[in-house]
Amino acid sequence: MKNHLSILLTAVLLVLTAACVRESSRGYWDDSSSGTATVTGVITDTFGQLLEDVDIYFHGTNMQREVRYVTFSDWDGTFRMENLPSNARYVTFSLPGYATVAYTIDTRRFGKGEEIVLNPVLEFSNARIRGRVLSAVDGSPLAGIRVDCGVQASTTDADGNFEITSLTLKDYTVTYTIADGSIYQKDVALEDFVDSVVELPTVRLGGDEILPGMKWQQLADAPLWLANNYRGSTGFSGINHWSVGYMSAFPFYGDYRYEAEGCALVNITEQYENPDPDQFICYTYGRKYIDEGNRIFSVNMRTHYATAAEPAHFGVKVLNLSDGAIAMEDAGRYTYAGSDYSSFSFDLGKYVGKEVIIAFGIYWTANMYHQVSRRFCFASAPVKGDDALPGTPISGAEWRGFTRENLTSMMANPGTVFSGSNFTLNNTDGDHGARRVHNPGGEQGFSLWAGTNQMMMSWALQYINKEVEPVNEEGYTLKTRSGADSDYYTPESYIYSRFHITDANDRLHLYIRTFSSANPTVFKVTAVPLATCKAAALAPVSNTADTAVPANSGCWSFIHEKGNGNPAEYAEFVYDLSEYNGQDIVLAVGIHKGSSRSGEQKLCFCKIVMD
Repeated sequence: MKNHLSILLTAVLLVLTAACVRESSRGYWDDSSSGTATVTGVITDTFGQLLEDVDIYFHGTNMQREVRYVTFSDWDGTFRMENLPSNARYVTFSLPGYATVAYTIDTRRFGKGEEIVLNPVLEFSNARIRGRVLSAVDGSPLAGIRVDCGVQASTTDADGNFEITSLTLKDYTVTYTIADGSIYQKDVALEDFVDSVVELPTVRLGGDEILPGMKWQQLADAPLWLANNYRGSTGFSGINHWSVGYMSAFPFYGDYRYEAEGCALVNITEQYENPDPDQFICYTYGRKYIDEGNRIFSVNMRTHYATAAEPAHFGVKVLNLSDGAIAMEDAGRYTYAGSDYSSFSFDLGKYVGKEVIIAFGIYWTANMYHQVSRRFCFASAPVKGDDALPGTPISGAEWRGFTRENLTSMMANPGTVFSGSNFTLNNTDGDHGARRVHNPGGEQGFSLWAGTNQMMMSWALQYINKEVEPVNEEGYTLKTRSGADSDYYTPESYIYSRFHITDANDRLHLYIRTFSSANPTVFKVTAVPLATCKAAALAPVSNTADTAVPANSGCWSFIHEKGNGNPAEYAEFVYDLSEYNGQDIVLAVGIHKGSSRSGEQKLCFCKIVMD
């Protein structure tokens, strides 16, 4: 038996103080024994893991509360103390790195020949959050910054480093407070802890606003523009259908509208006093890695209320994160007035190989106007109107927009779980809840789903022949046309995203269903390793569908109508990606017209998981 009698942890004594006070209030210390009992149990942590070598102290009931008996848990978390007298009924369970747990056993349970079972659960309390703080002005370390997570705090040292210790494993909001009293906050999730430690990215605080309402770090936290093609319009058929209007989920600053014609930045002249003519008054922004394949940023747009004499003024500004820039650079500026859509391009070639913040915004003029964007896209050359992204077709998947330049310049998706659910945020105001409203300052378009793991936020969509239903109450849904000729090669529409494959994400799980118990849905999963840019159709290693069989050209045909209202009943298709370990690949899932019969076929996603 280990000898820890000489070590009485302060935490243990504090836990027992309340019990001491209760007995002393009766005017005496009752240290008599009313019998003995056997105390036994199993010790686990909050995740159900059995804990070995937990020190178990049985303290006396006298004033000193000295340790009278000691034991410890075995390899399987069990412990047993026989013939324990009632005057040693204060029990503490202690293990380094865990919060101490204490029990007071009722004296009436002693002397009856029964076993007293205690099953304590110890909470890990040795987790740490680390990070570093630099100046946004010159990149030098910031000392003396208070960093608080709500239960513990730390202060940055001379090198700007901090470490918050003695934490349990759970979610936290970390608050940085700088000398002028301003704060910056960063959320930490339970799953962010690796070996009980979270290493936060270095932050750069202080300094002046770089854009209105935004300092350096706020801009650096911009959402990733993973894809190269975004839509902002509603109310159109075909390629411009409402179901691809995801620009409305971008962050916006200033006055904006989600209109049928696109996402509108609004110049309300009377709101501004002495505006800076070279600064945006309203803008949207995102974070992107610039490559040769996406160096040209194109915007397809129109205006409301602007005139040839008083046109809309708009442009692009760039913050070079890779080089630690502290100011934005102008990347182009235009004027336009017209109800016809026109395309404008901005050359970002000087930033190839850099990660940047891109802001697209409008400037103040004396005339009120709306600048209305129907499309943002990034390509190797300027893109006009509804043209497909240019580039070299992918061998084995020569589909619209599926080009070498597009795929190789996409940013890697860091996610592993993607939901098809609308999170009950569907307001059912037409078009399956895609908000087609002018709602200044309120919910705009798809903005309700910004920051969620909803599939449309991080999987790109390419419409070819049929629109989709991204916030259908059943799940994200791809559809086919009714009565069209069968086509096992070109999908009706497809979703795609880039991933770096490791042991942590080399299995793909699709949880999907059909909307018919008689007519099958045909779909295909395609992998494109970016080193070769040759497409390969993937076959599932297992599935739980009611019926599922291989079809032409690597497609699969299945029927599984179960799952309405019960996500657990969706069919699961599992794909092995281990052959791509260590590689960057693009995964695509498309729906195909498997027969020419009338009626739509649908592929409804509950979720996509990679593990």
